[in-house]
Amino acid sequence: MDEKKANKKQLIKVVVLVVALIVLAFSGTYAYFVNSASQDPTVTSAKSGVFKIESSLENTSAIRNPKLVLISEDQKDTKADKLTFTVTSTSESTVDGTFNLYMQDIQLTKNLYTKYLKWELLNEEGSIIAEGDFENAIRVGEAVEGEAKNVITDVEQMSLNNTGIEIPKNKTKTYTFRMYLLNDANKNQIDLTEGSFSGRLYLEAAPVSNLNP
Repeated sequence: MDEKKANKKQLIKVVVLVVALIVLAFSGTYAYFVNSASQDPTVTSAKSGVFKIESSLENTSAIRNPKLVLISEDQKDTKADKLTFTVTSTSESTVDGTFNLYMQDIQLTKNLYTKYLKWELLNEEGSIIAEGDFENAIRVGEAVEGEAKNVITDVEQMSLNNTGIEIPKNKTKTYTFRMYLLNDANKNQIDLTEGSFSGRLYLEAAPVSNLNP
């Protein structure tokens, strides 16, 4: 019984690389067996159910940005840096699942720990399903006295959604992650100039259906 519970808690992890100026296609199969978890995507036995996903990426060229510029709210649809990707629960899946997104390997210049550096996650209908900023991002390591405002710093992993995003069995869903530096016409934002960002997205998925033993 304990082994069964442990297997149910096992997460499927998909690493999504964010690379500048390269259109990156990524796909792979990640299997979860409710009663018999295996890292081998080849199914040998599945007593209760199978959760199997694939993820593909495209349009990665704008996410890593060495020269972020200020844009207005009404320009984000056309000028924000963005990454569009798909999550597929394959035809072999017999249970539904959810996934969570994280940002890892973040490098951010010191001047961009700000509420004006925004990120949003949109579904395929164009609705924002998660959003945030970098004002409370946690820096790795201590600041050095006298360091420049645009010194590049490492940032701890960030969770992008508090509630798992549903992925029904045998379905493909498309999502867009975008970032932008928001212009405030009523504030002097000279300190935000010459900033840069880089990072990668990381996806964890798990089955959610209640299955009979």
